[in-house]
Parts: sequence; structure tokens; C-alpha cells
Amino acid sequence: MLRQLHALVVDDEPHCRDLLCRQIERSCPSIRIMQTAASAREAERLIEDLAPDVVFMDIHMPHRSGLELTGALEDRDFFLVYTTAHDGYAVEALRQEAFDYLLKPIDREDLKTCTRRMTMDFFHKRMRGKGAISPAMRRLEINTSGKRHFVRHKDIVHAEAEGSYTTLHLASGKRLTLSKNLKRVEEMLSNDMFYRTHNSHLVQLERVVSCNYRDNSVQLDSGATVPMAVRKRESLKQKLALVMPA
Repeated sequence: MLRQLHALVVDDEPHCRDLLCRQIERSCPSIRIMQTAASAREAERLIEDLAPDVVFMDIHMPHRSGLELTGALEDRDFFLVYTTAHDGYAVEALRQEAFDYLLKPIDREDLKTCTRRMTMDFFHKRMRGKGAISPAMRRLEINTSGKRHFVRHKDIVHAEAEGSYTTLHLASGKRLTLSKNLKRVEEMLSNDMFYRTHNSHLVQLERVVSCNYRDNSVQLDSGATVPMAVRKRESLKQKLALVMPA
């Protein structure tokens, strides 16, 4: 299965947004465009809502520049690629630890090289900082009733099997049901934050409040209680020891 990074394209000029989106769709199969933004204000909201892996950020925009927006973001956890028709901002881009700096009109080969490097860094190096994505901030893409949801892994309290379906219980109290079995959801998450306590339940380890070894259950910080298979006791103890503060 092709592994993809999810991207946000930010540019106040519609033809520039459309052109970059077409270039990515045609030449960069490892990048999937989540959304586009026409201003720094809209981009800031979408970055918070969608937690993209990559942001292609125009520099010159009305009211607030791309440099001003990204400079103000705290704990930035995405690959930042500046796109601009001006070549005088490379030094500032380096100061902001941008992953790349592409001059308009964007050369297709330069774009392909950039996306290959990002994919390698994300899926093979997995280093924090300078654009690598923390496990908590990765997202699961879910399609329900024709609507796309992008759910941060950290917001999933636990997942519960319901036959060939799986229900995600989110920190907000919301529930989302997927037409995939729990094993498939576990594979999609592929994240050490989660542990299968039972054939029917997958929990986020940092959400575990306590384990009851008399009735073989796990209490979560949402107030939910989920079953724990006896054969899972010791391995669950070991997993919890790794996430508990020293």
C-alpha cells in the first residue's frame, strides 16, 4: 500500500494554488492534498484542525505573510516548504528551519525531489523536529457517509470492534464508525501509542488510568472500562512501564 503524507497548500492566488495542486497530483504520488487555503488566517485554522504532515506555504500574501504565520506558530510539527516568486527570502526560510524553498514557477523535478526527501525523512528517519511528525500528531483518515474526517492519533481514546466494523471513541466524546475491522484499524494506526488489550479493544496507552487484575479490565481517563485478556496482562504491564514518567 502506498504510504502518503497529507498536505495543505497555502497561496492567495487561485491559479498558483491550482497549478501546484495539479503538479502534486500528477507527479508526487507520495503526497495527498487535504485542503487549500487562500490566506494566512485560513491556513492557521486549517493547520490546527487538520494537523497536516506538509504545508506548502506562499510567502507574499495580503495582511499577513507566510513567514509571519509560520514564525508565530508554536511547536510546529510539519514539513514546511516555502513557495515564492521572490528569491530574497532563502536566509529567513533557513532560520525558520523550512524543509525546502521552491521558486515559482515551480520546476517539476525540483518538486519531485523535495517530496521524495520528505517521504524518506518521515517514513524512515522518524526524527523529532525540523518537520518530522510525532506519533501523537499523526492522523487517521476516515470516510463516513461521504464525509472525510482527519483524526489525530492522540485524540483516539480507544477503538472497539463491532463485527466487521470498528467504532473509534474520541477524547471529545464523539464516536466514529468505520467499515473496517479492528485488525485493519490497528494496521492503519501502526503506532506504539496503542495496544490491543482484547480481541475487541484497542486502547491508547497514555489514556490508561488503572488495570484491575481481578476482573481483568482497564479503566481509561474517559471513564470507560474495557476488557483485558488474561494473556495480555504481562505485556500490557511492560507497555505501560514505557509510557509512564520515571
